Amino acid sequence: MSKTKSKTYQKIKPIRNVILKGNLLCIDPSTGSKSSNPGYAWFENGKLIESGEIIVDVTGNRNERLYEIARCIREDFAVPDVLIVEYIPPMTYKGRTNQMNTVSLMALQKAIGAIIGAVKVKHLLEIPAASWRAWKPDNYVKTDEMDAICLGLCAIGLARLEKDD
Repeated sequence: MSKTKSKTYQKIKPIRNVILKGNLLCIDPSTGSKSSNPGYAWFENGKLIESGEIIVDVTGNRNERLYEIARCIREDFAVPDVLIVEYIPPMTYKGRTNQMNTVSLMALQKAIGAIIGAVKVKHLLEIPAASWRAWKPDNYVKTDEMDAICLGLCAIGLARLEKDD
């Protein structure tokens, strides 16, 4: 399937000007653990401005960690024109079982809910990993921060594609 026929492109097409000329906050979700924190990337006018990880106190329980993630998004970032979060598919996807175990999947879904609910935005995009991986740079190394950057690169790259209709 061509990139312009993908579901992700179809979601991006109506807001391509907002993506290219506005502010994007891209979040690679996590509940915060010893091995993973939510990654973030902030883009302005199609350019990466800042990226990193939202550091979460791993000694807190899940509720405390989710609260801290939401608080950080709400208080430490300006309200973006577009909030982009990785889409994590449900337990079954096209007849196959998701590779994650149920506990991890449910925790990620809760993190996504906390992230989405943290800030009131007009435009929300959920981009599946299969879409953003097509926009990985050559020097890609798997980190939460890099995954958040790739979410933004995907949205911007698809927004820059010529109309095919």
